[in-house]
Amino acid sequence: MTINNITFKISDNDCRIYAICDGKSVGSIFFIKIGTDKIMISESEIDPSYKDSDIELNMLQQIIQMAREQHRKVMTICPYISNIFKNHPEFDDVRLLNNGR
Repeated sequence: MTINNITFKISDNDCRIYAICDGKSVGSIFFIKIGTDKIMISESEIDPSYKDSDIELNMLQQIIQMAREQHRKVMTICPYISNIFKNHPEFDDVRLLNNGR
């Protein structure tokens, strides 16, 4: 998927999604599949020059789509991603924990 010349790619070992711009990684989210029904997001990174963009939201949307397709619930221990969850009720169908809502 490409959004404004940003490409999102899930790593071959299915544990990190990358945002790539002009061949360079500008952000990533690390996640772990737990059993057959959960995904835990543990950390996110973003290049400081992209911090005011929606790259992390777009990477999270990719993980949410994967969770829906695989019938998994998502939980996060990453404070920034938890905050995104709080502000997007459209993700409630895959939210495992309430995350402060």
